[in-house]
Amino acid sequence: MKIGILNAIDPAKSGVDWKKTPFDGYVRFLDESGCDFEYAHYIVALDDFPAAPNECDAYIITGSPDGAYDKLEWIDTLSQFIRDCYAADVKLIGICFGHQILAQALGGRVEKSEKGWGFGEKSFTISHKPEWMDGTPDECRLYFAHQDQVVELPPNAELLGGNAFSPIALYTIEDKVLGMQGHPEFSPSVMEDIRVQLEGNMDEEMYETAVSSLKNANPDRAIAGQWIRNFLKG
Repeated sequence: MKIGILNAIDPAKSGVDWKKTPFDGYVRFLDESGCDFEYAHYIVALDDFPAAPNECDAYIITGSPDGAYDKLEWIDTLSQFIRDCYAADVKLIGICFGHQILAQALGGRVEKSEKGWGFGEKSFTISHKPEWMDGTPDECRLYFAHQDQVVELPPNAELLGGNAFSPIALYTIEDKVLGMQGHPEFSPSVMEDIRVQLEGNMDEEMYETAVSSLKNANPDRAIAGQWIRNFLKG
């Protein structure tokens, strides 16, 4: 399978050391998860898009410092590309911003949460397990770093998991879309870079709780990688 990585991170807005690029970070994570895919890199935040949905077999949309609701031309283009892929039965996976823009483009709703930043290693309950999630425990942990949240799912979407802070943390639409609020591709060093940026910019108590959660973090990256592999190959 050829998987297109739709990189929604404008290099000028990123304060994270990805050890090359976000694309490389995703490929490392997917390789570690046993995925034997071929990859293509599109920096959609710089208006670099596939010519058509069938240019790749499926697409993964990354996180982003921008919001799904921001009035940016590339976000409008991405939203239409998502709808075109969905109509063409091309599978889509979204991580954080990707999870949010998928929901919004297909009829859901995204807002900046009044709860503030969701940052740190956080657990979430798995409420439903499709066949490709066989063997998944009832509770999983991932790194999170977001202010925006999906607050209303699109038509035909099915909620798979969430927690009190982020009730819609994992969802699917039929067998074509998978949205994940957590960041299975993040390494400890990426989280440390974000921590430095957030110090003094989020509620002090929430910040201290987040920092504490990172000290002995053991996110379920392998489990999330298995979800992605199984979903794309299913």
